[in-house]
Order: sequence, then C-alpha cells, then structure tokens
Amino acid sequence: MSTEPMPDDAERLLEQACAWLSQLHSGEFSQSARQELNAWRAADSAHEQAWQRAEKLWAGLGQLRGRRGIPGAQPLPREGGRQAHDADLLASSPVGAADSRLSGNDGLRSLKGRVTTRTRRRSRSLSVAVACCALLALTLTMLYPPAFWRADYLTGKGEQRTITLADGSRVMLNTATALAIHFDDNVRRVELLSGEAFFDVAKNAQRPFVVSSAGSEVRAIGTAFSVQRQSAQTQVELVEGIVEILDAQRHRERLTAGQSALIGVNNIALQAVSRPESMALWREGYLQFDGLPLHQAVAQINQYRPGRVVLLNTALADKRISGLFRLDALDQALASLKAAVPELQIVSVTPYLVVLR
Repeated sequence: MSTEPMPDDAERLLEQACAWLSQLHSGEFSQSARQELNAWRAADSAHEQAWQRAEKLWAGLGQLRGRRGIPGAQPLPREGGRQAHDADLLASSPVGAADSRLSGNDGLRSLKGRVTTRTRRRSRSLSVAVACCALLALTLTMLYPPAFWRADYLTGKGEQRTITLADGSRVMLNTATALAIHFDDNVRRVELLSGEAFFDVAKNAQRPFVVSSAGSEVRAIGTAFSVQRQSAQTQVELVEGIVEILDAQRHRERLTAGQSALIGVNNIALQAVSRPESMALWREGYLQFDGLPLHQAVAQINQYRPGRVVLLNTALADKRISGLFRLDALDQALASLKAAVPELQIVSVTPYLVVLR
C-alpha cells in the first residue's frame, strides 16, 4: 500500500516544512529548535518528503544568491532517498490498471475522470508549492536583505564567528555581518556586504589583501584592522601595521597603528583615537559607550540584543551615556541607562520589547 499522503495532507505538510525552513534561516535557530526539526522529519516519511520538497523551493531561491550549500539539506541518518513523485500520469499503476479493466465509453469516461482528478490535484499542489515559494521568498527578503544572498560567510543578530581564509588570514565577524570572498592569483579581495569584521591578515607582498565596502577600499599586506559598514560610509580602525584606504573617488590616505578613519562617498575623515586599546572591543565581548548620545547607545544595543528597544522620549535622545557593558548581559546595560538618565522610564512590555519613555 502506498504511504504517499493525500493531497490535503501533502499541502499541509509542505506548509509546515516551509515554516521550519524559514525559521532555520532566520539567524535565531536554537539547538533545541534544530532537535525539534530533526524529530519532526524523523517522525514520518511524509514529513521528510515535504522537507525535501521545501528544500527544492529554497534551492531555486539559492541560485539567485549564488550559494552552493543549503543548511539542513542532508538526509537524517538511516533515511533513504524519496521515490520519484512526478511519473507520467498515464503510466502510473492505478490508471494503467483501470485501462486494462475498463472498455467502451464507460471505461473511457472513467479513465478521463481519473486523469482530470489527478491533473487537478497536481495543479493544486503546484499552486500551493508556488505560493509557499513566494511566501518563503518574502520571508527571506525581510530577514535578509538581498546583499546577504551573495555572502559566503554571515552571522545572525548577536552572533560572532571566527573563520580562517584560504591564505591563512583570520577574520572575526561581528553581529549581523555578511562577507563575500573573491580571491584570485593577484589579489585577495573580501567584500564587506554588511556589518563589521576584524581582519588579521597573513603576509603576502605579491598578493595584496583588499577589503571593499560601500565603494571604498582598505588595502593591506600583513596587518590587523577592523572595518564597519555604516550605510554609505565605512569606519576603519587600525590596530597594528599600515593600511592604505581609498574612497569611491579614489582619494587616498594612509593609516598607521592606533589611527581611525571614516570613509565617505568622496572624502576620508581621519579621526583621533584617545585610547587605541579600546579599538574593536566587541572582540573581547564588550560594548563601550564613551559619552555617546542615548539614541546611538540604544541603536548599538539593538544590534546585539534579541528583540527591540524603542526610545519614545525624544527629549532625552541626546543625553550622553558612558560605560562598559558585557554583550551577554545587555539587560544590565539597559538598567544602567536609568542611573545615567534618572528621568528615563524603562518599561519591559515583553522580554523582547522594551520601551524607553
């Protein structure tokens, strides 16, 4: 007896699989959620079939962003491949059997009825698949901007990750960061699509290391520096060595250790750093405010903390905030805002929504 689910069940399972897939790529998929997903896939062969169909929809989207691997695409242990689902209708066994048993006009009408019913079911399943694909595309576009689809490495909100590139250079990605790697025989190019990264570059005078961001470039041979993309601007902090920086109009500046620069569309602004040892402090798990306006401090907290902190009291937006806070204890940072700005009221609507008024 066939274990293929009825069309209504297949549609329902496909919707569930699409929901799981959207959550998997949301950037906030916990280990417990992964275990639940694996249990759901293993519970029934129909679940795994729905998962593989959803993966095919995702693979179609994956071609748009040029990625090769698909997280979660590998089968679970001891699972076999799915049998072909799209065999020709007239060659399938129920129709073939009907064709051998029926004759005359009654048989022809019955056969046509079966084919019509199956065609409608396949059309309905295709419509559901297309709708799920569109829903999945919309969800992914909201979760990840199109630039993320071109990334070779990325991190979710609050996540940090260290990778080693093919040349031996090490890169630490900060929260919500996306990188694309373009190495060839002449240049080692890394494109910062979004976020912030710290580069510890392996020396190779014959192959310069170039980080591009929003039209600007940072060129190095062997050094350590951080690059943060801020919309149309790029922030560079040089910890050691020397780098050359260029804006989109090819204006050039050279940075030495302990210097910082803000690269605009057609200008480069060198910035003084009072304490070079505090550069890229996020690598040590800290967030530092040194006389930062409250609205900017809230924006930085939102980069790391799950959920959203909303500042409603605009009259307090320019109040200055100072302090050193752990990235894994940002609720304490929120509490400290009250001490710095006594008139500020903090209302926790939910653990993921905090209102400052």
